[in-house]
Amino acid sequence: MPELTAKQQRFLDEYGVDGNGTRAAVAAGYGRAGASVAAHRLLRNPKARAVIEARQGVDSQRLQISRQDVLTGLVEAFAMAKEKREPAAMVSAARELGRLMGFYEPQRHAVEVTAGADAEMGRYERMSDEELLRLVGSAAATS
Repeated sequence: MPELTAKQQRFLDEYGVDGNGTRAAVAAGYGRAGASVAAHRLLRNPKARAVIEARQGVDSQRLQISRQDVLTGLVEAFAMAKEKREPAAMVSAARELGRLMGFYEPQRHAVEVTAGADAEMGRYERMSDEELLRLVGSAAATS
């Protein structure tokens, strides 16, 4: 796998500022129109992920804060917001907890499709993910 380019390194430096991939891509010199796509691709690059994780580890040690400390603080913030009857703050704390715990990761669904002919299989291959999920959902609802 090739090393990261100077532009990709710049992206990682910018991403470390606030964790905003689109902003970091623009600041690193990627075009505004494709900045979010560039950020998505870079954040899925194994070498870039390794750099980000290493930097986060250094920050965690320097600040003497662990993932558990962050989660505990968010749970406490949620409880305080609930006690004060502040639904917006509760939602915000719950959203952060869910994000940190990986609840918003895309779910992958394995679907086995058996078709009698290549033409039928081609039809499934040309469908979008949304169309396939609707098809699977309607099949599940009728069974």
